[in-house]
Amino acid sequence: MNTARLFDDAISGNIDSFNREIRDGALISLEHVTRSGNCILHVAAKSGQAQIMERVLDSLYPHSPLHATNCKGNTALHIAASLGHFRMTQLLIDRAIDQEAEVKRLLLKAQNVEQNTALHLAVKHAHDDIVDLLIRKEPGLTSITNKAGESPLFLAVDRGFFEIALRILDISECSDEGRNKMNALHAAVIRVEISEYISSTVS
Repeated sequence: MNTARLFDDAISGNIDSFNREIRDGALISLEHVTRSGNCILHVAAKSGQAQIMERVLDSLYPHSPLHATNCKGNTALHIAASLGHFRMTQLLIDRAIDQEAEVKRLLLKAQNVEQNTALHLAVKHAHDDIVDLLIRKEPGLTSITNKAGESPLFLAVDRGFFEIALRILDISECSDEGRNKMNALHAAVIRVEISEYISSTVS
């Protein structure tokens, strides 16, 4: 098996070449990683090629380590959610649900070295559809804060993503905690003050 070519095929989405590199019945090895600690799952997630990810997961089943992390503590789900790959995100969640409940919990609530969940990253990059998917599958994600003390709601308000903030507010257990002992209300007030200042200087 040509591992280097497998990685190249995962990046390019060349499913035919990818399949040719896999011997019949052989499992894809996750021991080979990039300098960033990315295994084939991370590479496939980054490329957004859902067909490749499906092939990888099928080859690894029933021992798919969906919560495997790279040097930054990111799972494949972190990467897919951050880059806005909806189909990839949905695929990873569906595969986790198909396994034991603990696998689903480990994947959906996994935190990287900055203690960001996939929801934090989806909010940061304003991927509305992925935010909706994640909170529908695991509402408890809205109560988790990262290393800086930021909840997903705080991040949404802080960045002015108010539609996302309203979706998160629909979850009764959501946290409004923010960095430096602030909360989402503080962030909203600061953003309004900045907007008013900019408007006054422009006019």
